Amino acid sequence: MSRLRTLAATAAVFLLALSGAIATGSPAQGAPPGCWRAMGHYEQAGSYIYAYNLWACEDGNDILLPTSISRYLSPGVYQTVASGTGEATYNCGGWDYNVYRVPGDEFAILCS
Repeated sequence: MSRLRTLAATAAVFLLALSGAIATGSPAQGAPPGCWRAMGHYEQAGSYIYAYNLWACEDGNDILLPTSISRYLSPGVYQTVASGTGEATYNCGGWDYNVYRVPGDEFAILCS
């Protein structure tokens, strides 16, 4: 009978340890070794907006991250006009003044 109790106690400790690991999760991860964060945008008034978002790595194996370009519609409301993994481009054909948002920045440009 004591062998059964030992086995049950060991199983209980294992399950508690496992549930604690699942409940707490893992800590947030920083930059992968040899990599740095690269995000930003380029724009040409009346022509295009290009956004990029990635971990740029010394070994050339860059890690592409989700990115998007959103146009301001009203306070707190944005419309996604382009999205992608690593990069996104919004081609505009007009000269209306608009506010756009990309990862890490918000800016105004003549682009519609």
